[in-house]
Amino acid sequence: MRLSRELIQQIAEAVAASIETKGLITLKTSHKDVVSKVAEVITADLQAEDRLNKEVEKVLAAYEGEISKGGMDYRKVFDLTKQKLAKERGIVL
Repeated sequence: MRLSRELIQQIAEAVAASIETKGLITLKTSHKDVVSKVAEVITADLQAEDRLNKEVEKVLAAYEGEISKGGMDYRKVFDLTKQKLAKERGIVL
């Protein structure tokens, strides 16, 4: 994951505090529970993206020779492949 647990916790705290302060939600549980759930959702989303990245790497490994022969930019091919797989699976990046 690109974000540390501490940073995820800080983001979750900020999100929870912001939606509470703006009156966007009425808590039926403790603030701590809301922060925990937000952090859980952020972590799950980042893990899903990590799994997608690994899958893209495996797909591109099979075509490594063709990518280098064709003079293609690996990063660009990676990003395009990732976008395509994310769209097929309904993953929002």
